[in-house]
Amino acid sequence: MHRRILVALVGAIVIAVASAGIAAAAGSGPKVTVQIKTLTKTLRTTVVHGEKGSITKGGTPRGKCPGSSAAGALDAATHGKWNGKYYASVGGVFITSILGVTPRSPDYWSVYVNGKSSSKGVCAVALRASEKLQFKIVK
Repeated sequence: MHRRILVALVGAIVIAVASAGIAAAAGSGPKVTVQIKTLTKTLRTTVVHGEKGSITKGGTPRGKCPGSSAAGALDAATHGKWNGKYYASVGGVFITSILGVTPRSPDYWSVYVNGKSSSKGVCAVALRASEKLQFKIVK
């Protein structure tokens, strides 16, 4: 009988530790909707939080692109399946591909916030609760 109780306690502890690890790895910040569209179809629509720390895609220096930005939401929505190039002159990341899709020149990936084209780059767009972010290819 004591052995069953011990096994049950150890099992409960393992589950609690695993759950805490998942919660710690989960995103942070407000919940936003992210939609990813090409010129002809929607690739993904999901609800995510930003990420902890900073985004370092494309040579972005640590701390220059907060995980609580549109870039962090994109990273969470795609599980890191996007690429970009950091430009120090503008202090931001130019998105080159998302989910394996690279636009043909002169088309490019653009970010929209609540249906309006953003005048800021993905690292400068701070996440706000219930926002709708759209990453789409534009001509």
